[in-house]
Amino acid sequence: MSDESAEGLAAERLTGMAYTADDYDSDAHVPAAEALARLRDGNRIYVAALDHERDLSPERIQDLFENGQRPFACVITCADSRVVPEHIFMTGLGELFVIRVAGNVVGPVELASAVYACEHLHTRLLLVLGHTHCGAIKAALDGERGYVAAITERISEALGDVRDPYAASVVNARAAVAELEASPELARLAAEDGLEIRCAVYHTHCGVVDFLEGAAG
Repeated sequence: MSDESAEGLAAERLTGMAYTADDYDSDAHVPAAEALARLRDGNRIYVAALDHERDLSPERIQDLFENGQRPFACVITCADSRVVPEHIFMTGLGELFVIRVAGNVVGPVELASAVYACEHLHTRLLLVLGHTHCGAIKAALDGERGYVAAITERISEALGDVRDPYAASVVNARAAVAELEASPELARLAAEDGLEIRCAVYHTHCGVVDFLEGAAG
């Protein structure tokens, strides 16, 4: 027996059921405008610390296993441990499809993940969430290369001559939006299925999210 088969049997004994691929994903039927309103409202509750009553129950876990995920939005954000979309927008299990990468940059892997969420799961809102005091942006501004070059070079190219930290967060998020908007697959979904690609910046010192308007977000 292979190691993979042994691990699968061990998981089945532990959980009481065989691991299966998620074949039941379906359309959440949430228009982009409604999804954005839900994110705005969730962030308002988060900042005010009004409650934290989101469904993390065993019943919800079972429902997602049996009936598949139906996220109402896809969020591309930084891997920074302070930036947790599920908390920032006060959502529960199965509500957000989150793609995390240092500097919230968009390369081939992030783009493929976003296309999967928007095409297969039919999420109609794709949000790039940057944040203040981003270590990846600081590294780019400081000219760091080496092992982080794959990230810092992409950020540096987007920033150009921008040096203000907040402005850099905005420009970097908008650059990621531009990468997404250049995708033929996402452009088709925007034209045919009502997909909207937006961007925002999270303030790490207070928890507020700035939802940005204008070009590229």
